[in-house]
Amino acid sequence: MKRFFWLIPLAAMLAVGCGGGEDSMPWEDDLKPTPTPTPTPGQTIAVGDVLPNWEEGYLDIHFINTGRGECAFYILPDGTTLIVDAGELARLHDPNDKSDDAPVAQKPNADVRPYIVDARYIKHFLPQGKTAIDYCAPSHFHIDHIGDPLAATETAAAGYRKTGLMALYDEVPYLHILDRSYPEYKEDATTPAIEGGTSADWAKFVTWGVKEGKFTGERFTPGKEQIVLLNNRDKYKGFKIFNICANGYVWSKSGLSGSKSGVGNPASCGFHLSYGLFDYIACGDLTSTPQNLVAYYFRDFIGEGHLDAFKCHHHLSANGWGSQMQQQNFNPRVIVNQNFYTKQPDAELVNDIMDNKYSFWVKDFFTTNLHPYYHVVNKKVENGIVVNDTVSKITGYDGHIVIRVANGGGEFYVYMLDDTNFDYKVKSIHGPYTSR
Repeated sequence: MKRFFWLIPLAAMLAVGCGGGEDSMPWEDDLKPTPTPTPTPGQTIAVGDVLPNWEEGYLDIHFINTGRGECAFYILPDGTTLIVDAGELARLHDPNDKSDDAPVAQKPNADVRPYIVDARYIKHFLPQGKTAIDYCAPSHFHIDHIGDPLAATETAAAGYRKTGLMALYDEVPYLHILDRSYPEYKEDATTPAIEGGTSADWAKFVTWGVKEGKFTGERFTPGKEQIVLLNNRDKYKGFKIFNICANGYVWSKSGLSGSKSGVGNPASCGFHLSYGLFDYIACGDLTSTPQNLVAYYFRDFIGEGHLDAFKCHHHLSANGWGSQMQQQNFNPRVIVNQNFYTKQPDAELVNDIMDNKYSFWVKDFFTTNLHPYYHVVNKKVENGIVVNDTVSKITGYDGHIVIRVANGGGEFYVYMLDDTNFDYKVKSIHGPYTSR
């Protein structure tokens, strides 16, 4: 794409080092939205347009916002599809609730169940001719990732309550399940016991589906490539999804490191997706020791200056940016966060990351929601002068977020989409970002 050749020298500068200071700041143009970009020949997109559908060769990562949990929908370069999580918290938004754990408003409104919002979005963007999702890989078994039993209004004949991922299956079936416990769903040498609650429903759902031939099942295993292109793998040899972590174990140069974690966030599954020069990491709600071990994975297998996009751990809560991530120059160009409470994203972390406390690098930060009270408590005014405004450091918020990577992985855009209806119109456009 000749129009971007002038970026190459700057990309080379960043590859050499990211800590040079203000005079070596790369890609300053990326900090402002591009009004009418042309990500690849055949697509011209402007603010106010409905986002055009995926085309072969693109990599799409859709962060669907319901305000009630995480949901990420991937369309891989050959049309293979993947869903990671579809949470459904039962709590309602109270505009007068200003507590740290007050939920944001439900999107597009409280009359539509979150799994229906996810289903309508996915059906809109599914590649032509597809009616099912190839892979379903929940990061872990918490209600904001697989569904809240209190949100269920129906119980399936197999005994599981229909919420989140389990309810979504009725709308858009999955063909293959990958999770951290299959097939035993009980504690063994490498897997902690499931938590009970919704995870017990999930175990019933998967056991039923595999037995009835609805889908196949497999344990998500670090160090393997279990999510592969199914339609035209030979055409896109530069594409790979490599499993990094699950159940407290993280892949390293010598094999698995770490030890069996407790249940919950530290047991999250995560992967490294690469497409040509484009590198992306997503590891659910990872915290504690496994989170820090992923920082070492980044150092050893990707390297400083070469992580293009990152899905925040644990909604960028206060424990969402581990100590080793702060010390290993963990420097994604684009940071995406899915959140739904007043305290998220943690304002102190946002300030530290965006003000370059840990290491200097240029980055854009996007988050699906900001509670109205967040704007109030995170603006500091002294003597009539604003001395800190966390919100002003956030590149985009309140909407669906889409990363669209061009054919071959050389560049990508971020689109914020309107989440107040089902039109999927573009609110803002960011990029082009040159993959590093």
